[in-house]
Amino acid sequence: MTEQVETTPITPKEVLRKGWLAYLGLYGAAYERVKPLTTKAGETLEQLIAKGETVETKTQEVAGDVRERANSFYGKGATRVRRFIPEFVTGAERVDELEAEIAALSKKVAELTGAPEVDSAKAA
Repeated sequence: MTEQVETTPITPKEVLRKGWLAYLGLYGAAYERVKPLTTKAGETLEQLIAKGETVETKTQEVAGDVRERANSFYGKGATRVRRFIPEFVTGAERVDELEAEIAALSKKVAELTGAPEVDSAKAA
């Protein structure tokens, strides 16, 4: 024979309240487990910030030293460096020189082979 269990009716209000309390309990448990981690993470963050400030200061000092040495060596406007740079032919002048060479070579080839001379400007 089966035993009958008496149940008391639960109202919707009680169901909602128990659900809300379960949610609050879950939130509290999660907070308690995460709190030590957040404290440690905050300390680690502060240590990283302090280290970053130290590195930034040293980097600025080194950059300032390098800038001073470069200015003292090269002088204003880097005139010392410009003396060592040879005078280069500009790109447009070099193109003109190459086109003249191509025209001269085309003329020689035409003379040797007896073929009509090809205009390099039209071929390009």
